[in-house]
Amino acid sequence: MKLVKKLLGILVLTAIVNELAIMPSFAQENAEDTKIDLSKVSCRELLKMPGEDKRLTLVFFHGFISAKKNQMMVDSIALREATNKVTDYCIDNPDATLMSAFEKYRM
Repeated sequence: MKLVKKLLGILVLTAIVNELAIMPSFAQENAEDTKIDLSKVSCRELLKMPGEDKRLTLVFFHGFISAKKNQMMVDSIALREATNKVTDYCIDNPDATLMSAFEKYRM
């Protein structure tokens, strides 16, 4: 049942990924443009996000990396540890990209 809840959370995340478009650095001249360059999301942006947005962004990036690695099974303890490392990295390197932090600790 826990796995189902986690998977549902990931599915919900994909449905609300458009919410990321409201972050200040993603403000677009054209309101119709909803594209987000994941390679440009900064650690600073993550750290400034409200709690739920931050949590969902971290879940999204974990899912993205898992998909890149073609992982069909994830270790929740390892993901929690990686999240802590990514967060610490971002605190120390706010100008780094969030993708670089995830590539460092999840690849």
